[in-house]
Amino acid sequence: MSMRSLAGGRVKRLGRKYSGLVRFGVDNLMLAVRGGSASRVCMALVSDGKEYTSEQQLFPFSAFRQPVRDRLSVVSRRLDLREVLASPRSMLAPFSVIGVKLGFRTPRQEVLDAVRAIRAATAGRELIYFDGDDDLGVQWPELIEHVDLYVKKHAFRDRQQYLSRFVGKSNLTDYVSREFGQSFEDDPIATHSSPVSAEQLHKIVVGWNLAFDEKIIRLRGALQSNGPWPDRAGDIVCRAAMPPDWLRNLRAGVEAPLRSLEGRYKVIIPNKRVPPEIYLNEMLSSKICVSPFGYGEICWRDFEAVLCGCLLVKPSMDHVETYPDIFRAGETYVPVKWDFSDLEDRCVHYLAHPQERQRIVENARQALESAYAEGFADRVRMLLGE
Repeated sequence: MSMRSLAGGRVKRLGRKYSGLVRFGVDNLMLAVRGGSASRVCMALVSDGKEYTSEQQLFPFSAFRQPVRDRLSVVSRRLDLREVLASPRSMLAPFSVIGVKLGFRTPRQEVLDAVRAIRAATAGRELIYFDGDDDLGVQWPELIEHVDLYVKKHAFRDRQQYLSRFVGKSNLTDYVSREFGQSFEDDPIATHSSPVSAEQLHKIVVGWNLAFDEKIIRLRGALQSNGPWPDRAGDIVCRAAMPPDWLRNLRAGVEAPLRSLEGRYKVIIPNKRVPPEIYLNEMLSSKICVSPFGYGEICWRDFEAVLCGCLLVKPSMDHVETYPDIFRAGETYVPVKWDFSDLEDRCVHYLAHPQERQRIVENARQALESAYAEGFADRVRMLLGE
């Protein structure tokens, strides 16, 4: 690599660092001008910058920075975990609330050491951990002892489920182990998940899900600006990859019922990845989107389906609490059994009843739009209230 490239990379990193500092300073100044400095909340968002999908849990703090500042007098600044750990007391001194996020591939001891160091440096202040993982699990239960709130994208509706021990990292890996006999003894992430202590359960709360990810926010804007959707010549789309790991077993039952529908309906079956524009055109042209579980219950495809006007069909979500909630059975989505044994019947029914199908499609769209209208600021208010 040339010296020019190295210098350019350094300039970009410095630019990102100081642009965040400038935004933080501007937000503080705006609050002071408005006379809100007395009740101002300064929030640090400490992140290791790892795992794109989990990083997205912090994206709304940037995207909705102004309404959070104007409505709640809350200003936030992103901080690099390594810099914070080098001097935690001085780095975190200006903040009354500290949020922390680490990637799920981080070694357990490294996670605990980091959170303990931040806790020791911020005694008496609120410490929130943002778990951006795809699944419902708590990967490091010991971590919860050191924080005031543990924020999930989605959680078990029955918090008592966190008292269980699962094979692999989550309830989904546990299901695959039980149903297909798959071993997770050599899994690089987790051979099993440990229970959460009962006295810590009250700290687990739901923040916001992938509806507030940058990708979904951008798609919503693009679809709103593109005018009416095309005619729906297709019937069913299920563009869900089959990777060569435990996810293949989890999705094993989806293909056979879709194959059985091919002769009667126009069906797109999950056999390979396609470019994003083809993927979205297929969804915009289909009546039903079948969305299997991924490494967690919720995926971008769920929200893409709703925004594209498809009827969302996916394995039952009765056990999940999330926000925005587009997973109300028979109201905003259509649940099927986890083994997809009733998938064919469900699809045939809703293809034959367009008015019933459209009612659910519209309910889901309204649920999503209502969440955007209420705004991210209300979720931050909820967390600070908790």
